[in-house]
Amino acid sequence: MIQLIKNKKYIFLTILVALIATGIIIGTRANGLIETISISTEDLVRTVKVAGKVIPKQSVDLGFEISGTISNVDKDVGATVSWGESLVRLNSEITRAELIRAEAELTSAQVELSKLEGSGVYETKIENSKRSLIQSLVDAYITAEDAIYNKTDQIFLNPRSNRPEIDYAFNTFIDLRDSINRNRVTIGILLEKWRTLVTSLSTVSYTEKDITLSREYISEISSFLSDISKAVNAFEEDNVTTQTTIDKYRNDTIMAQDNVSTVSQNITTEENKLRDAISDTPIQVAKVEAAKATVLSYRSQLSRSQLLSPINGIVSKQTAKIGQVTSPGTNVVSVISKDYILETFIPEVLIGGVKIGDSAKITLDAYSNRENFEARVSHIDPAETIRDGVSTYKVKLVFIDTRDLVRSGMTANIEIEIFRKVSASLIPERAIVIEKEESFVYVIDEKKNMNKKIVKLGEKDSWGNVEILSGLSLEDKVVLNPIGNN
Repeated sequence: MIQLIKNKKYIFLTILVALIATGIIIGTRANGLIETISISTEDLVRTVKVAGKVIPKQSVDLGFEISGTISNVDKDVGATVSWGESLVRLNSEITRAELIRAEAELTSAQVELSKLEGSGVYETKIENSKRSLIQSLVDAYITAEDAIYNKTDQIFLNPRSNRPEIDYAFNTFIDLRDSINRNRVTIGILLEKWRTLVTSLSTVSYTEKDITLSREYISEISSFLSDISKAVNAFEEDNVTTQTTIDKYRNDTIMAQDNVSTVSQNITTEENKLRDAISDTPIQVAKVEAAKATVLSYRSQLSRSQLLSPINGIVSKQTAKIGQVTSPGTNVVSVISKDYILETFIPEVLIGGVKIGDSAKITLDAYSNRENFEARVSHIDPAETIRDGVSTYKVKLVFIDTRDLVRSGMTANIEIEIFRKVSASLIPERAIVIEKEESFVYVIDEKKNMNKKIVKLGEKDSWGNVEILSGLSLEDKVVLNPIGNN
């Protein structure tokens, strides 16, 4: 009996020494039993977890273009507004009175003109000249839009985003490259303003200011195209971009510059024709035209004495007070849309796997884990944003369903799914032992013996599991916590 015990001790010590010699110690439970697991078949999922914030899909801050005294606050904070609804108004009694006087003077001048023989011929000639001038402004906008959207945007990544980036590297003009990227955003805003201007033009509504603004827009676009020309001339052929492609970019840029220059000259030509038409008319016709211009000026002032909502949404800020004197450019009211999105900044070490269309699970701190939401990645900035000295990328996500629980400014916990493999064979990664670039596990057989099995590993998930491609069966009992010289 004593000899048998000695033999068992000897065998145990021999096994222990062998395990120590191989650098492997088997972890046990508190009760001394070896903990084992079996392969589980489930989806292998990797996610990126970040914090974010709920923001409105659209938001606008509004202020008056002219100074004046606030007479009406039409919408308070929290009010629902539709596009075109009045938000705040300035006192316009004086302007309205001046408009009535100007309209009366215009009527009087037209009556006097009607007494002159052939007056209709002069007015028709002037009217036609005005139409031609307005058409030249519209043509200028269309040409500029084509120059940017069709002829030069092809060299950008995400040209209509707030982070456009030239898609082709060039070794010179480094400062120019950054300037072009910044100015492409400015040009996009400019084209939107210009589009709004030309869509409202008519012979009875246009003013000299419209012509002046159009010339300023053309000047900015011409300067931008000049920078683009310098850039494309610095492009070099590589494995991705052929010389034929580069030549196309250069030709398109030259054509864009020529077209914009032509429409600018056309505006000057039509202005001169209108000026000549007016100078060829009798004094009374000139008086009528002057009276029309005065009426248009007062009408323009009236239109600028009222702030209208440019979007459907909710008033989020209202600082206007009746009797308050406001200055041009001072924001007095803000409107946000009822649609909300999520904004987050993902560090560069995590952004690699994130792509547009990825699904995400969302919890909001306001509801803890009681409410879960679904979202999808809708936008990824092409350029980095430095936050606390770390390169991050701004990412936006759209909610699939908000259930009217989401509010602007809420903080969110975002888990973006970046990879999924259906029905993968998984075990905890801590069951894997690696020696000399070889991966293996320890398996307990029916006789309680431990056997070493070489396995081939696949993908890893975000919860410490690894995929087993070969080497194990579903029946194998794998030692969970072998501790070795990994």
